[in-house]
Amino acid sequence: MVKRLLAALCLLVAVSGCDAAWLPETVIKVDPDALANVRSVGRVVTQTFADPIYERTVQVIEILVVDMRAADFPEALDLARDRLEQLGWNEVGPTDVPVQMESSRWKGTTTRLGSVEDLDSLGAQLEPAAEKALQADPKKWETYIVVSLSSVNE
Repeated sequence: MVKRLLAALCLLVAVSGCDAAWLPETVIKVDPDALANVRSVGRVVTQTFADPIYERTVQVIEILVVDMRAADFPEALDLARDRLEQLGWNEVGPTDVPVQMESSRWKGTTTRLGSVEDLDSLGAQLEPAAEKALQADPKKWETYIVVSLSSVNE
């Protein structure tokens, strides 16, 4: 027991003297109020996140799969865009995603609207129950939108 305690103490002293370059210095998260604001545009089917790390900074990307109760994806996208605009979000110029918007209230916070197919490119994993539902009814999931939120402010 004493040997383990001494070994742990030596390890702690050794690690504290290193430059732990693998540890992130900063974690950037989306303001919970901004997330709640965006959640209000439709019925959230499932929520997940991605947390990529860049140069010792973790940027948490909140990802929602939202049912807009639309007949198809283009209608769902238009509904989401309109509802977000009513909440003070402004569309950004042409991008590689169907719609990108910025918040006038939460500076540095952006949202991207896309299809369920975008989940892979976001690095997101669905919960097992949501993945099972997707497999069971992929046509229904084609009418859902994926909303991802990220912030550049700390």
